[in-house]
Amino acid sequence: MHLILVVLLSFAVATETLLAAPSAGRENTSSQEVSSTLAISADWMNGSVSLLTPSSLLAADGSFDDALIERIPLASLDQQGPLTLLAMPDGKRVVVLRSLGVMRFVGARLGIDTDALPDTGGAVIVLDLETREVVAEFPTTDLPIMAALDVPRNRVFVSFLGSEGIGRIVEYDLDTLSVKDEVDVAPFVEGLAINDAGTRGAVIGAVDGLYLFDPADLAGSLSKMPLKLAADSSGVTFISGSERLVVANSVGPSNYVVVDASDLNAPSIIEEGGGLDGTPFMIAAVPNRQEVVFPIVGDNSVRLIHLDVSKVPARSLHEIDVQNVSAFPQAVTVSPDGRFAFVGAAGSKELLVFDLVNGEVQRKTWLDEPGPTSFVIVR
Repeated sequence: MHLILVVLLSFAVATETLLAAPSAGRENTSSQEVSSTLAISADWMNGSVSLLTPSSLLAADGSFDDALIERIPLASLDQQGPLTLLAMPDGKRVVVLRSLGVMRFVGARLGIDTDALPDTGGAVIVLDLETREVVAEFPTTDLPIMAALDVPRNRVFVSFLGSEGIGRIVEYDLDTLSVKDEVDVAPFVEGLAINDAGTRGAVIGAVDGLYLFDPADLAGSLSKMPLKLAADSSGVTFISGSERLVVANSVGPSNYVVVDASDLNAPSIIEEGGGLDGTPFMIAAVPNRQEVVFPIVGDNSVRLIHLDVSKVPARSLHEIDVQNVSAFPQAVTVSPDGRFAFVGAAGSKELLVFDLVNGEVQRKTWLDEPGPTSFVIVR
């Protein structure tokens, strides 16, 4: 993390941004009933999550206003806003991380006045999508970065940066809505992933590298020695249906690495990609296919890399460029059917929608303040 921050801050120029308070109450903007498919956005400095109809948004001429069902305020002006989302498979709940993420360090390049960002109000929130009520809130003084679901055990794991020292993982029981376990990992903890079967977990210490663990025994199984992959590693995801994973390295080098994680104590590198012209940060798997996607940040640009990682070497399926965009994506997500990848461009106040079939991109204008930072579609 420290190297990427130096690289990014070296050319960041801060400009002041007014941070308006979110709506005082729930904003109902449509009488339309929630369809069987729902989309949710983390609106970050707008202080809310928005519920939307995906078909209305993803139409060629669709917009945020066309798709909006309801905005739910989750943060006041003095609190950190909703940064990332993790929807439950049954579509009934969503985990919301209220956090600055790494925006404190990289926000200036997006035109955000980082000195004005709130220092308090971080939390892990469980939101019931049927009642629209917060059913659990776990306040934190640290910065939650990523959330990963252990489906078989109905647990969610959250990585915390370690803004006050060593970063850690916290395990939450979604049945009892309580903390189940937690363990210190390393300085600057970022990417976090659990495979579909719940047999392997992975977490990134930006400086140290890749750690593995068994989700059934977090504290007892966490790697003693990390696998060093770069000067600064960031995101990680498991390839769908496997114990293989892909890591996005941000600096030294900027590339991707495919790792076999079947042996908790001896992960092995399967493939290391060539250097990339830009900064990768987060990465996501395409459901039910051996493919991954990750955005690369350039100077006023974002490029989405779409890879088939079923064989070695990986095969490039798409490289989709977007110019004149202000973003440092805190998350990348993929629709359940594998058709679209979503990247929030907080500085430009827009959502980038990448079509993984035809390689096209749509740019959807969002709200008044920086965001969105995460977008998910629930089945």
